[in-house]
Amino acid sequence: MTIARRLLLGTAAATFAIGRSRAAEPLVIAVATPMTGSSGAMGLNGNRGAEIATAAINAAGGIGGRPVKFELFDDRGTPKDAATVAQRIVNGEDKYFAVCGHVNSSATLAAMPIYSDAGTPVLCPSSSNPSITEQGWKNIIRLTGRDDYGAQEYSGFMVNNLKKRKLGIFFVNNDFGRGLRNEVVKAVDVLRGQVVAEGTFTPNVDRDFRPIITQMKAAGVEGLMLMTEYTEGGLFLAQAKDLGFTGIPVAGPDSNLYDKYIELSLGAAEGSYVLAAYDPFADSPATRAFVDNYQKQHGGLASQVAVFTHDIFWIIKEAVDKHGAKRDTLMDTVKALTFNGVGGAYAWTAKGDTKNRPHYVLQVQGTRFVSTGVKVDETGLEVLRRA
Repeated sequence: MTIARRLLLGTAAATFAIGRSRAAEPLVIAVATPMTGSSGAMGLNGNRGAEIATAAINAAGGIGGRPVKFELFDDRGTPKDAATVAQRIVNGEDKYFAVCGHVNSSATLAAMPIYSDAGTPVLCPSSSNPSITEQGWKNIIRLTGRDDYGAQEYSGFMVNNLKKRKLGIFFVNNDFGRGLRNEVVKAVDVLRGQVVAEGTFTPNVDRDFRPIITQMKAAGVEGLMLMTEYTEGGLFLAQAKDLGFTGIPVAGPDSNLYDKYIELSLGAAEGSYVLAAYDPFADSPATRAFVDNYQKQHGGLASQVAVFTHDIFWIIKEAVDKHGAKRDTLMDTVKALTFNGVGGAYAWTAKGDTKNRPHYVLQVQGTRFVSTGVKVDETGLEVLRRA
């Protein structure tokens, strides 16, 4: 055998070995989520959703023939920490196939300029502030709905379904809470309701809400819109009970869909409503299997962050395995998909928003959330619907 032939065969063998080695390398997804701070339960749910997804996907052969794993980044739910996390992720260059994150709207808004500059694909399990998909970023989709639509649903439920017109709003002072509050005010006005009292708080800082509760009680609030996350939502209701501010309906988003909300309320969350972006009680084999598995492993109900994080991994798998997506084509591929997962059916606009995602009315009964089977009465909201 000539030297040239040996060199040629050696080069081919080396190339084949490198190809096999690369094929066996894990496909790594960065999960950016709040593991500590007042949103820590959200991050814990996201972590658990990622664990369940990766175990099942690897048992099914991985993604693109490669095992999949994830690396966890704690953004504490704050803009500053989220920007730091985003920089760490993009500094890894192409180590990460995509980012699953962030959860809090303020965190996503702080991180996205960094991801956008780097061209990093971002699949967001939560973060509902409308401005996230109005910035012109091409590298993001989200699985939850927008707050402008959500606010209309919460308002329609309170005014149309429950027949309450004198409302109070308690909202978190960040991008999520402020945006949601503004949209609720618009929707309530259209429905001929009135916001007669409102109060806000700084997450991870404020814990005494008694002055706000006293104000709402004096204003004759008939229904409370709880635009919070689970920690402050539960604490607010516990303090309201102590002050005798009870007997009125309470409704809010699925940032309260956590066992901690019920626990921190000390029983005061009984009867309150959560309008969720996925139906934990859906008559779907995929949903039932996931919710039951989650309950068996961790206890409690899987939040929307657990479900949407889980579904993100499977969306990536479908984009790669069935449509040949690469890192630089992932976003365009996903936006063209219609995907059915644990959280229901997903499709996306060119901006990255989900299409036609309904809300499901859940209620606290005892120590758990249950389905009410109630549909939101959307009468009068037509003038606010986006084209």
